[in-house]
Amino acid sequence: MRFLRILVVLSIFASCTTEDDYVPYQVEQVFSDNLEKTIKVDIIYVQPSNKASKVSYGLNETHFIDNLNGSFFHRYGIGLEMGDIKTLNNDELYDLKDNRGQEASVFLQQTQDSYREDRISVYVMKRSNTIAIAGIGKDKRALITDEFLYTSTAPHEIGHALGLHHYHEEGNIMSQIRPYLRKDFTDEQIAVLKETLEKIEN
Repeated sequence: MRFLRILVVLSIFASCTTEDDYVPYQVEQVFSDNLEKTIKVDIIYVQPSNKASKVSYGLNETHFIDNLNGSFFHRYGIGLEMGDIKTLNNDELYDLKDNRGQEASVFLQQTQDSYREDRISVYVMKRSNTIAIAGIGKDKRALITDEFLYTSTAPHEIGHALGLHHYHEEGNIMSQIRPYLRKDFTDEQIAVLKETLEKIEN
């Protein structure tokens, strides 16, 4: 039995590159209980070594996961489930200003021991500590600066974390063109996502 619940929300979409694109976009949310693949998502807050609390972020983790499911993943039979919520104290990753041009390699290096192979790990860090970066994604890991959690940056980077590459057509979630229009995956991309999730399950 397929159950669909439809909600309409207003979100602001932005680029995952150094160029920001703050344009409002309306997303019709679709939820389903008929999912082919599911995966847990750990949310890991990046903090400096002298600060252990995640309070400064003020994120409602359940709402964040629900938004990703309703706006981007459930319509394709893919479900994200809440995993663990943790804090990573790491000065090198917290302050990416010292690593311009090296952000992706620093991210992968500094998170090597804090992610799980059988889950997606979403690292959240303060926007003010970066040089205009919205997100990075690779190898089941995504880094998303806090101002971009409720934009198309989040599914875009999760797509990268699960093996998708950039796509040239606007409107596609993996596109770099006019990110505020990103909302769809192609059939081929969905096949890759499901294949990756199948491998993770096994």
